[in-house]
Amino acid sequence: MGWKKLYILGEGSYGKVYYAVKINSYGLCASVAAVKCAEIHRSISLQQEAQILTTLKGCPHVVQFFGADVSIDDGNVPTYNLFLEYACGGSLHDMIINSKRGMIKMSELEVGVYTYQLLKGIQHVHEMGWIHCNIKPANILVFDNATNSERGGMSKLKLADFGLSLRVGEGMTYLTGTPSRNRGTLLYAPPESLTDDFHAKAYDIWSLGCTVTEMMTGNRIWIYSDNKDLQWKIINEDPMIPSNISEIAKDFLYKCFIKDPQRRWTSEQLLQHPFIQQALCNYLMPETQGLTARVDPLGCQISIPERDFINLLLE
Repeated sequence: MGWKKLYILGEGSYGKVYYAVKINSYGLCASVAAVKCAEIHRSISLQQEAQILTTLKGCPHVVQFFGADVSIDDGNVPTYNLFLEYACGGSLHDMIINSKRGMIKMSELEVGVYTYQLLKGIQHVHEMGWIHCNIKPANILVFDNATNSERGGMSKLKLADFGLSLRVGEGMTYLTGTPSRNRGTLLYAPPESLTDDFHAKAYDIWSLGCTVTEMMTGNRIWIYSDNKDLQWKIINEDPMIPSNISEIAKDFLYKCFIKDPQRRWTSEQLLQHPFIQQALCNYLMPETQGLTARVDPLGCQISIPERDFINLLLE
């Protein structure tokens, strides 16, 4: 039997998102999914997202794509349906808001481990030839992790919403149709997207820096009165780095906010930054006893294979 939409989870510019279940031949729920839906004549971005997600299948840091179909809904209107993993933990935006309401900010260790997961997702997206172009807490999904809950309640984070993504070519993007300044959400946009219409891999790194700052402080990085004021600040000012964080955390953010996109650090470089390495070292320490590790004053470098990091963090 097919999928049955039960209730609305949210709405976006493309249409609606439903919680759906697949019923088996015994009338039992076999699986669940989040279904992004749009009337067929307004579904171009969803169809493009389906194509992109197909190329990203298998990455543990990107929301998984189950397929797509066309159904006849509400008054015989053809509807395009995009079936995705259902994130029972909501979004990173929800997590930040809930953390702020509880007056308990995420620790630097937690932020470091979550940032590691986001960087691994960004690295995979870039390696597959895409730029996300809209990384922000609302587009990062949260999944429970029973294994990690035993080690401090850490969740899985996965990149989602690839409707504005672009194909990369030689460090730049192939823009089709009429180029639009800043494809993504303005609050997370780098200055070059506003001044030069430059959309490259470095775009996602700037957006990551904005997102990491929100995880650390509970607040967005820019204070502004309107979009015009925000645009001016992004172009002419430097983001305000939080003062009450460690020096290595500050340095990590500085590397994300280098104005020149050609000099801004890449996902590969940031994965080796002491802020990330130290967080992984401290988080995995109970499991790494007996394994060879080298700790230096600048951070922690662990000689554990990458697959073991993935297993310990995500299984």
